[in-house]
Amino acid sequence: MSIWARGDRTGRVGEALLMLEGQGIIDGLEILPAEEKPYRVRVPAGIVHMDEDEASMFALGAVVGAFGNVARQRA
Repeated sequence: MSIWARGDRTGRVGEALLMLEGQGIIDGLEILPAEEKPYRVRVPAGIVHMDEDEASMFALGAVVGAFGNVARQRA
């Protein structure tokens, strides 16, 4: 079973960013598929324009930054 609703990489990157937005980790998201850097992520410093590779690495870093300490805690 997969946690991803979308099967291709582009869909998974977009879905990961949507999850980050839903958790309040990023302030906003806009995806403009026709653009060279289609991912527009709003963070406190402003809007960051990213391509798919940059967006996937951003999502990974944001998850580790937000949830890394929780994952390392022992009961």
